Amino acid sequence: MDIQKLKYFIEIADAKNISQAARNLFVTQPTLSLSLKKMEQELNMPLFVHEHEPFQLTLPGKMLYEKGKKIVHSFDDLMDEMRTMQQHSPKQSIRLGLTTLFSLQFMEQISQFIATHPDVELNIRHEGSNKLQHLLANNLIDIALVSFPNTEEKDIDIEPLETTTKGYNVHVVVPEDNPLSQKEELTFYDLKDQSFASLTEDFKIGKMLIEQAHAHGYQPNIAIYNNDVQILIRSLKQSCAICLLPIEYKSTFSVTGLKWIPLKDKFNYYPIGIGLRKDYVCSKEINELISLIKNN
Repeated sequence: MDIQKLKYFIEIADAKNISQAARNLFVTQPTLSLSLKKMEQELNMPLFVHEHEPFQLTLPGKMLYEKGKKIVHSFDDLMDEMRTMQQHSPKQSIRLGLTTLFSLQFMEQISQFIATHPDVELNIRHEGSNKLQHLLANNLIDIALVSFPNTEEKDIDIEPLETTTKGYNVHVVVPEDNPLSQKEELTFYDLKDQSFASLTEDFKIGKMLIEQAHAHGYQPNIAIYNNDVQILIRSLKQSCAICLLPIEYKSTFSVTGLKWIPLKDKFNYYPIGIGLRKDYVCSKEINELISLIKNN
């Protein structure tokens, strides 16, 4: 999903009619219809009740509309700031890789860096730790906050973080009507006959699910793949699936009717660190960003 599709979706929701939304946006009706169709396919859920006129938002549609408006507003503000910055001298660019979880956990330090370094352009890329390590090794980002272990990238080093945020703990997210919700902890043997909603193998947890299920003698039944944590959590009750996620997400994405149960496994905790290429020479600004992160 990109920002343009999100803007189209919000206008359709406001107009409650694709024809009127198309007129308001000065685009064709087929363009809007195709954009909406692609969004629903990407999210694997309907955003509108299409049988009625005017269009009515579904429950996922309402959530996307409310949060999407904030995202679009923030994005437009950001674009305004970027255009203003273009009037000044060229800036140093830092390409920072983060998972969504690390964005939440280190947002205070990142915001502080942005506020105190107006001459630095901080480009943030959100991916899973496995993919971030690959991007780092291939010089597509400069620095990243990633989970251990190093996958197969020999050209990067990861320095462990000894801050208040040192890592994350894996839990099993289970609908309350699933019999597993009565357990105090769960092992991979307990999960054998379950359907999963899972992060992809770009993420440590997504790859770990496949590997550990195989190690315990079964192929996991993965019904849904999605790298949007909020979508995964909100899909569980509807799809009768379970999900492996860091418990640290629970307070951010609070959904009723779910239980977060500790996973009893040797891979139930992932330490995190600062990843850099071995040949990378840190600028003064990069070192200042690292110092702020270490103050978490």
